[in-house]
Amino acid sequence: MRKFILFTFILGCFSSCEKYTTNISDLTLSGKYVVSKMTIITTSHAVTKDSTYLSNTIFRDTMLPHPFNYIKINDFYMHFDYASVRMNWVKRTTTGSLRDMWQYGESPNEIFYNRLPYSYNAYDLGTIQFDYKPVNEKSYRRITLHVDSDLFESLQLSGLDFAPYGKNGPEYKLIFTLTRVGP
Repeated sequence: MRKFILFTFILGCFSSCEKYTTNISDLTLSGKYVVSKMTIITTSHAVTKDSTYLSNTIFRDTMLPHPFNYIKINDFYMHFDYASVRMNWVKRTTTGSLRDMWQYGESPNEIFYNRLPYSYNAYDLGTIQFDYKPVNEKSYRRITLHVDSDLFESLQLSGLDFAPYGKNGPEYKLIFTLTRVGP
């Protein structure tokens, strides 16, 4: 009987530690980020190779909505705060207080993102989604991005699935590696 009680006590001690050692996914999107690397992976069974775009290379694809159709690495910026996203940094104003000007997400046309319910748990950071109206388009586009990692000075997002050749062609997914460059 003593061995059974000792065994139960030891088992209880080890199993109760799980809640203290499990990493909780806490999404903290905030700050100005630059796309420092972009990878295009094939999600279908196509023969094409995956592509990686590094510093100062340009990705172009007319099938994607603006500004995602033309991305220059280390020159495409996104800004996240706790509720909104801004894209395509234009310039920094110097009149009055210093502030960044953005092509998408400026007041009064803020772009609010939401974290999809049930897309996150203790091991997964989840998926964010936002709607915006691209330049020269009449309708809104919905962008869905999965948060792969949210580290102190970097962020990795994947999504924007597209098939440039239609249903019979290969399907691709973009993976953005973003580096934090400001508050």
